Amino acid sequence: MTRQFGPLLKTWLRLLMPSFIADVFYPKHRPTWKLHPTSYLDGLRGIASILVFFCHYTENNFGELTRWYGVNEGIPSGLIQLPYIRVIFSGRPMVHIFFVISGFVLSYKPIKAIHARDMDKCFTALSSSTFRRAFRLFGPCLVSTFFIMCTAQLGLHKVKQPSWAHELANWRHAVFAQITWPWAWDNDLHPWYDHHLWTIPIEFAHSMLLFMVILMVSRVRLRIRQSIVVGLIGYCLICGKWAGFEFLAGMLLAEFHILQHARRPGWESPEKDIKSPRSVLRTLKTVFCVSILLVGLYIAGWPNIDADKTPGIRYLLANTPWPYSQLDETYPQKLFFGLSAVGIVWVVGEFPVIKRFFEGPLAQYCGRISYAIYICHGPVLDYYEQRVMGTPFIPAQGEPGTEGFREAVLARGIKGLAGMSTRAQMEIGWILGLFILGPMAVWAADLFWRGVDDTVVKVGRKIELACLDDPDEDPRSQGYSIAA
Repeated sequence: MTRQFGPLLKTWLRLLMPSFIADVFYPKHRPTWKLHPTSYLDGLRGIASILVFFCHYTENNFGELTRWYGVNEGIPSGLIQLPYIRVIFSGRPMVHIFFVISGFVLSYKPIKAIHARDMDKCFTALSSSTFRRAFRLFGPCLVSTFFIMCTAQLGLHKVKQPSWAHELANWRHAVFAQITWPWAWDNDLHPWYDHHLWTIPIEFAHSMLLFMVILMVSRVRLRIRQSIVVGLIGYCLICGKWAGFEFLAGMLLAEFHILQHARRPGWESPEKDIKSPRSVLRTLKTVFCVSILLVGLYIAGWPNIDADKTPGIRYLLANTPWPYSQLDETYPQKLFFGLSAVGIVWVVGEFPVIKRFFEGPLAQYCGRISYAIYICHGPVLDYYEQRVMGTPFIPAQGEPGTEGFREAVLARGIKGLAGMSTRAQMEIGWILGLFILGPMAVWAADLFWRGVDDTVVKVGRKIELACLDDPDEDPRSQGYSIAA
């Protein structure tokens, strides 16, 4: 009995461990991961998904830290609020980076096939991506929200409905009217059970738009194709359709990437004349790229509060063009986040040092669990952040027995331990909370990735193969993207 129980226990321990820990203890089960031409985008997407978690954690627990440095009420500013440093908890621009990456990755193989004059491969790639896109995006969300629905009805999470029948009806509405309803285009439908999934229908709708555009321009000449795509990008910008602009800009970047690699010069030698015209052009390009990166990261720190008092940002806000200036208060952000996202994604591919970082093991691991992190971090915060973070001590207010009297709130959790009275106490509490909640979110995402996310991808591929008219045809993965 013990001999039978031992291997079973080891198997379960290996499955329940985070994969990077299990790989150390069980190296023979370690999978191998190969880099591909767009692996750096997977890494960028992974790091961006971690920053989305940081953003929601910070906004939920330390809202004062999200203000710009020097723009505070009462408490002095901290170093974490400085430009560029504050990007670590700036999650909103990361959503726009996700969408640009989606446009790039989803169009890469079809466009590469177009340049290879292999139209059969292009159409197969488009067909495969279109067929599996709903499985890829919606499948994991249905599992996660169903789990949240069950825990809500058990009284463990959110506000539960009067009965299981009401809860199921509420979940059905969330699934069909919010999570899987793409025809609101870029509007936030505020999905019940996990409002962070608002980007998923936007991702799906604009994936379909992207595939249609690729199909439309697949047989036209290069310059005409690029002109059409640039024209559509401009049209989306003029109409205020920021997500369409970002997806199509990602497509344009993918074509530039393919052309750049196809025309890579073979004349370069180890000894380069620093005064040659090409060397001067490289220097100018480097300066240009660094400038775009610095401007993009500065914009990425756009504060949620008091943007009109923030140096540089207030200028952009005051000069936001129509129609973004006439829509709700988030639209100026979306315009400039989208423009900076296109610049950042392009620059990352141009700098070998930055590119190697995103091709490194840490960023690649984050890329593999990126969709799972996006899906799981909200429920993890909802379940545990109040228990972990607690509250600082709040003295009693008013006189006992009088109207408006409030009893003292005892200190508990990290906020009670670190305090919330000074900026230093907030920053210490912020770090301590991340040390506890961060590993919990990563662990949950790792389990979800292996148990649900990866399984959904495999099931989607098997369903596609089972449905193919030609059973010998095996469409390969087009890559995938997260929407957060």
